[in-house]
Amino acid sequence: MPVEPKHDRLLFATRLVLTFLIWFTAAAAVVCSLLIPIVIFKHSAVVRDLAESGIRAGALPWMVLLLALGIAMAILGFFFFRLLRRIVNSVGDGDPFIPINADRLYQMGWLSLGIQALVMAATPLMIWFDALPQKPNVHHNDTGFSIGALVTALLLFVLARVFRVGSQMREDLEGTV
Repeated sequence: MPVEPKHDRLLFATRLVLTFLIWFTAAAAVVCSLLIPIVIFKHSAVVRDLAESGIRAGALPWMVLLLALGIAMAILGFFFFRLLRRIVNSVGDGDPFIPINADRLYQMGWLSLGIQALVMAATPLMIWFDALPQKPNVHHNDTGFSIGALVTALLLFVLARVFRVGSQMREDLEGTV
């Protein structure tokens, strides 16, 4: 017996996870935004702490850039998860094959590529600051490029096309009946 979308536990759990991710990315953007003025206005303390870590004082502008990239990634992530939650909500409403979901998937593909580009820009800085988590026997990709992120973006673009064609076919079918 199929589960009605309104009472589907998987959809409920997915909504909860996506709501958490939306709040998390919003909070990350706020935290990074608050850290930038702290880094700038507490310049001498930050320089001292950087020097103790073996990083020269000239790194301060790069730290601000890294925080700005973090803000941009968090904002793009926020919009990505918000679009995904809207698609999940349409599944819960019982009608996911609508033209707006094709648009949402298409936008998510571009957001995914944007996040990947920002990760590629931030990775050399993170390596320089030694900010990537250290795991034994794991070597970091110096470019930040992820084939998984590229495949995700391509998948989103293809799904957008599938949703667009599917919704158009449904409209055509409804027009003939």
